[in-house]
Parts: sequence; C-alpha cells; structure tokens
Amino acid sequence: MTHYTQLTMQDRCHFTTLLDMNMPLSEIANRMGCHRSTLYRELQRNSVNGIYRPGDAHHKALLRKQRKCYIQRHPTLREYVVRHLKAGWSPEQIVGRLKRKKSQYVICHETIYRFIYKHGHYLHRYLPYKKPKRIKPCARKRQKCRYGEKRLITQRQNYIETRKSIGHWEGDLIEFKGNKTLSVTTLVERKTRLVFLIKNNSKESKNIMQKIAHKLSGFSQQICRSITFDQGNEFACFNLLEAAIHCKAFYCHTHSPWEKGSNENMNGRLRLRGLPKEADIAEINQERLDEIADQMNNTPRKCLDFRTPKELFLSCHANLCRTSL
Repeated sequence: MTHYTQLTMQDRCHFTTLLDMNMPLSEIANRMGCHRSTLYRELQRNSVNGIYRPGDAHHKALLRKQRKCYIQRHPTLREYVVRHLKAGWSPEQIVGRLKRKKSQYVICHETIYRFIYKHGHYLHRYLPYKKPKRIKPCARKRQKCRYGEKRLITQRQNYIETRKSIGHWEGDLIEFKGNKTLSVTTLVERKTRLVFLIKNNSKESKNIMQKIAHKLSGFSQQICRSITFDQGNEFACFNLLEAAIHCKAFYCHTHSPWEKGSNENMNGRLRLRGLPKEADIAEINQERLDEIADQMNNTPRKCLDFRTPKELFLSCHANLCRTSL
C-alpha cells in the first residue's frame, strides 16, 4: 500500500488561497505535493452547500475520522466477526459465509481488515500471518524430474488440472525443528481440499507409503485415482503404493512446489493453525492430528464458494455412489 498523509489545517488554508487565485487543480496539486484526485475528493466531501472553507472542511474531516466503522455500529455483526476470527477464519471466509447465509449484513473483507487494524487492537493476532500486508507469491523455475519423464506431472491427464472430478490427491511431508525422525504426512484432495494427517515414526519411504495406502484403502477406486508428490526420497516407493490401492503416482518438477499448490497452501495453514515448525512433534499423537484435520475440514474456503471441504467431499462422494448404482 502506498504511504500517504491526510491534509492538515495548514494544507487546507493553503488550498483555499490557491483556489481563490483561480488556479487549476492539477497545478495546485503539483504545488502542494499531492495527487489531484485528493483535491477533487476534498472539495466533494468537505464543502458545505457548495462552498469550501478550510475551517468547516477540517471540522468535517475530524468528525469523519472519529466516526465508528460499520462493524462497530452493529454489535451483533461485531460479535460474529470477532468470534470467527478467533476460530481461525480469514476475513474473506467470514464475508463469504455471510453472503452464503444471505445475512442482512452486507460487507466486504476490506471492511473487516480496516476494523482489525484501526479498531480491533489485538485482533490482528488471529490473522494467519499477523501482518497488515498480504504476502505476494514468488515465481520459481521448473526443472526436470529425478524419476523420469513417465512419472512427471506433465504426463498426468489434463482433466485433473480442472479440479472438476474428485479422487486426485496431493501429498507432502512436514518436518519439525529438533527432530530428524518424526514427521507428518499431509494428504489433500484437489477438488474438495479435504485433508488427512498421518504421523510417521521414520522417514523411510516404505513406511510412509504403507501408511498412505492404509489411510486411503477405505475409499473406492473412484476416490483414489491419482496422487502427486514432490521428488523427495520419502516418496520413492511409488510401486508399493500403486500395488496396494491402484492409485497412479506422479511427481512435480524439482524445486516447483506450486505444482501441488493445494497441498502447499494447506501446509502453510497447518503451520499457523496447530503445527508450527517449533512444535514438539513427539508430544503430538495421531488423535491430536485428527482433531487438527477435522478443524481444517470444517472451515469454509473461498475457493469452494465458502463451503467447507467436508461438505463438498460428502456431496461429491454421495453423487459417485448414486452414479455407480
């Protein structure tokens, strides 16, 4: 966001003097060191009966600055926003859910951000990154696959990219400081963003793939059609996985995590919502991982039109069952 300062009383007096000289607004803006839109907006918002006076304009500006924001003026809405921020929802998720429920309150997510950073005091602590500015995604270059072209993500069927069908997963491993043995496997279904978390007692590929196969073995073939990994050694035993659940394995280009963006996005959410890198993974059991996964699966997502992953997954699963009958 560009840094700017609002007009002071001295600025408004100077502005009035230049206006009385019939000077064009563009030239006044150059002399005052501001954009001409600032001056057009000043005249429109702070004139009284079409007449601009610096004292009246400054008084109106101060009153507007002290005025409560929309969320503060509606206690019910404020309680709803604060409660869901504390539950881990983002401003966009809150607004999207209000629209989906056809609430009487019509706001945008920027209204919530303004409320948080101007009037919310401590509420920024509940945002994912706890910062006022959004982080821009970084671009990276593609490289070749260590497992050969046949297993590369480019050989994956094109329709998988559309996310129109269920049953295509992405897998990754998240690690923790101070522990070189224990880790957590994250599995994310591409269409519904449903996530499963699996605790690993070792990083041996055979052990990790067996646990993935066991987790997905309860689903039909239509729910487990493909799975995409990065090229880490822990995902080398793709033959074992394919033999167990007949799920085709693919690999991203090296150093190209965005090619399994759903999983990377989920990993970032998990780091902020219960599995930080500094966590003692030895103290976190599988039951706790299931609780964290359940929380993520019951949180609405903007990419799902603010439905929850669990809602969409159950809906798609029911449709598959009806189709197969």
